[in-house]
Amino acid sequence: MKKLIIFDWNGTLLSDTRACMDADNHVLKIFGGTPVDLKTYRDTMIIPAIDFYTQHGCDKEELQRKSQKLGEVFHSFYELRAAKCRLRQGAKLLLKWLSHHSIKSVILSNHTIKGINNQLNRLKINKYIFEVLANSALDSSMKRRNKKEKLKDYLEKHNYKPSETLIIGDSPEEIEIGKKFGLTTIAITRGYHSTSRLRAAEPDYLIHNLSELIEVLKKF
Repeated sequence: MKKLIIFDWNGTLLSDTRACMDADNHVLKIFGGTPVDLKTYRDTMIIPAIDFYTQHGCDKEELQRKSQKLGEVFHSFYELRAAKCRLRQGAKLLLKWLSHHSIKSVILSNHTIKGINNQLNRLKINKYIFEVLANSALDSSMKRRNKKEKLKDYLEKHNYKPSETLIIGDSPEEIEIGKKFGLTTIAITRGYHSTSRLRAAEPDYLIHNLSELIEVLKKF
């Protein structure tokens, strides 16, 4: 039986792929890069975001020097659009099911704690989320990955066994982290990354709607 579900936030619980793409394209314009379409975005999106911007024409040294401004440019543009985004299909049904079965839901994200909490309150799902593991600084995900360290500390602090834990996300990063810690891994399509990239990461399960996770969980 699973006791803990680790959710990515952007593109997994929140349907904000286009909002984030628009914000990243805004950054590319400001810092001299070339904006991308949705297919290219899903094929090339990567964290840290500086590497994504560099792929599309920005100067890496300039981005590193101006990382604080970079974070401010992105978030000021993104948050206005995120405020209108809905949940991914099946999200509320899944969260209610997990709560009913006493399975804790935790968010692990490259986004900011403040930004996520604002959306949890707006979407009225904060009561279903046990904890948010995310960043306090606006430029954290621009410069480096830190999900792995956050999850490692959380699992050790709360003594969760790998067999009790499942991680779900829309990027290869969650699959990579899950495999590192021996967790059951789920990839969900139609988020920030292409289906082919998700398949290449070899998750334990590949789903298209969050409600499908209920049937997966019934197997354990």
